Amino acid sequence: MTEQTEKTRKKLSAEQISTRVLYAAVTLTVAVFGAFFFIGYDIPYEENPEFNAPMLTDAVLVFIYILVFAAVALAAVAVFLSVRMRDKSQDEANNIPAAKIAWGTAALLAVTLVMTFISGSSEPVPVNGTPYTDTLWLKATDMFINTSIVLLAVALGGVAFGLSGYNRKLK
Repeated sequence: MTEQTEKTRKKLSAEQISTRVLYAAVTLTVAVFGAFFFIGYDIPYEENPEFNAPMLTDAVLVFIYILVFAAVALAAVAVFLSVRMRDKSQDEANNIPAAKIAWGTAALLAVTLVMTFISGSSEPVPVNGTPYTDTLWLKATDMFINTSIVLLAVALGGVAFGLSGYNRKLK
């Protein structure tokens, strides 16, 4: 990098960096999906001409895999750095047990993932006219859908409890 770009990079705040990364991600997403729909989208599938076989399907899948991998990697690094840089003084902030809330949230997520995977349906579903019977992925799909519903309900309950003022009456 040149000296000028190095100075500019050091002056950027975290918000400015985050905004630029967001704009880059949105631009790439629009470009990839635009190319997917406008370049060779109407190519008929050889085995069944009623279906399309878009030319850039592999490019979209690779792009999605890269985004998911990057998100998981960044989340793991953020958690690692957060845990590594924490000290006991941050366990409670403004009389709020932040550490207990964080550990409780992580435990709720883990328990909910396990319980919804165990209770998930492995009933075959029709996909393009043929039954899809892969038990692992059927249960995993149910797990993610049901976990998001449970966590959304818990979050709404927490917001309602916080807005009710009831927790202040307990003291």
